[in-house]
Amino acid sequence: MVEVIEWATGRGDEIMFRHPRDTLNWGDQCNVMPNQVAVFIKDSVVYDVLKSGRTFIKTKNIPLITTFLSRIVGFDKSPFNCQVIFLSMSDFQGKFGGRSQTQELAPLQFFGDFYYKIDDPQKFAFEIAGNRDIYSTSDFNEFFRTFIVESVMSKLSEKSITDVMSNLGKTSDFVENEVKAELLEMGVKLKNLKFGGIDTTPEYRDRLFWMRSGVDAQQIQQYSGMAQVAEALPEGGSGLTGAVMVNNLFSRSEIKKADKIEKKGEVESAFITCNQCKKKISPAARFCGGCGDPTDDEKKGSVRFCTECGAKNAPDAKFCGNCGNKT
Repeated sequence: MVEVIEWATGRGDEIMFRHPRDTLNWGDQCNVMPNQVAVFIKDSVVYDVLKSGRTFIKTKNIPLITTFLSRIVGFDKSPFNCQVIFLSMSDFQGKFGGRSQTQELAPLQFFGDFYYKIDDPQKFAFEIAGNRDIYSTSDFNEFFRTFIVESVMSKLSEKSITDVMSNLGKTSDFVENEVKAELLEMGVKLKNLKFGGIDTTPEYRDRLFWMRSGVDAQQIQQYSGMAQVAEALPEGGSGLTGAVMVNNLFSRSEIKKADKIEKKGEVESAFITCNQCKKKISPAARFCGGCGDPTDDEKKGSVRFCTECGAKNAPDAKFCGNCGNKT
């Protein structure tokens, strides 16, 4: 009796199917649906690939299997052992996400989408089914997602935080080109890979702003140290001194402003001018480092802080009423 071997229940989101029968008979019929291929595997070796259509299993129809079996006495007797893997040649979409770090060990969180398809069925069946013993769509999806995430983590670690976050499109293209060659070795064509978003911690966002503004790494380290000192200071007069010390630190809420700043290769282009003492200060500063004037529009000119003791003074005071220091 002729048996029919086919993948008739395949859905659009399934990429592979292993037929449950491992024993075939000469004369069995193999039906391959449009946009599918059937791959014959014996002893972990890929032999024949049948494209869409109806094929009766005969010695002339699967010559590579026949050549292999001809070395065995009675090869033309039924049944014989052979696995049939059906593969979909459609395009597929996957999602990825995870955590990584850059060259500077800056922590990253990322997510995105990728699009792929089987490019070489014989190589795919050998690398995935033959070598890794993967025969179902769910197992393959888990393997492939893990592979993509690990590859993305590896590639991002080769780049600096400024390279990664300054242009998301270039970062996507870099990772895609690097991973594409590895996937071709498994018979998979990566058609597109795009990051939906890459983010880091507030600390490294601050550093990223100053890097873009031209501040060198040593200065950034000094700013970071001042921030730690300021956090340790108590509230009150001396606490203001801490606020003045860290007035050049960039806050998370000012990220959008930083992105809009025109890059001219000079740090000065990223600063604003205090309306009271005309000192150059960061656009993210809450107080002027020279006179202590608040940068908030509603509070400008309302008070002058002593840079020596931190005491509040009238905006037109020339000397501090607490310590006598010239304001």
